Amino acid sequence: MLAHNVAALLKSPPGTVRRVEIDEPSSALGPEWKASGTLRGGARFIRTQTGILAHAHVRGVFALDCARCLEPFEWPVDVDFDEEFFPSINLSTGAPLPTSGDDAVRIDERHVLDLSEIARQYLTTAIPFQPVCRPDCAGICPECGADLNTTPCGCAPGFKSDQFGALAVLLSQDDESERPQP
Repeated sequence: MLAHNVAALLKSPPGTVRRVEIDEPSSALGPEWKASGTLRGGARFIRTQTGILAHAHVRGVFALDCARCLEPFEWPVDVDFDEEFFPSINLSTGAPLPTSGDDAVRIDERHVLDLSEIARQYLTTAIPFQPVCRPDCAGICPECGADLNTTPCGCAPGFKSDQFGALAVLLSQDDESERPQP
C-alpha cells in the first residue's frame, strides 16, 4: 500500500519509527504505467521535528517498447528514495499549516501520507529515456520497416534514402553563385 494514515506517528515524539510494507498494483501510479505484477517494497517512517521522513524502497517490472525495434519487453526497476513529508493541518488544533509548495510531499488533512507521486517520480527517472530490449538490438529498417532482429532487410543492396536530395540541389546552386566570374 502506498497511502498510510500517520496520525498516531504525528502525535509521537521525534525519532519514533514505523515500518510499512508496499504491495500495490502499478495502476496506483497512473494509467500510463504498464506493469507486470505489483509494486513491492517497504518504507520506514521516522518522525522528525516538522514532519515525517520516509526512507523507501520500491521495485516493479514494467512493460516498455523498445526504441529500436518497437517490440514490447519487460524492464525491472528498483528505486530507493528519502523524502520528508509535512502535515497540512495542525494535529492538535486542526488549523491549516503553511504549505511547502510541493503537494507531493504533503500529508493531507486526514493525516494520510501518500507515497504514490514521489514513487512515480523516482520510477520515471529510473527508466531509460530510450529503452532498448537488448544491447545488440538491430532495430528496424528505415526503408522497408523489416525487423532486422528476425528477418533480413528487403531493400536493394546499396539503396540509400535520398530524403535530403532537394536540399543538395540548393547547396550546388549556392556553390555556383560563389564562384568568381571570369
